[in-house]
Amino acid sequence: MILLRWMLAAISILVGIVGLLLPILPGWLFFGIAALLLFPESALTRRIVARIKQRFPSTRNLFRILLGER
Repeated sequence: MILLRWMLAAISILVGIVGLLLPILPGWLFFGIAALLLFPESALTRRIVARIKQRFPSTRNLFRILLGER
């Protein structure tokens, strides 16, 4: 599961770099996704994830899988 998280973060970083070069792709969004995947134990990330889960309840299972929560 950790390997999957690292691979998704690496892909998000690469897409984010491409997004910085192409005006139609939001690079900052993919850098944010990579940060969420790479730093799940930071306080800022936990607050962001909690806010997203509260606002969009359908994302709870996705975060549970990606962040290895039980």
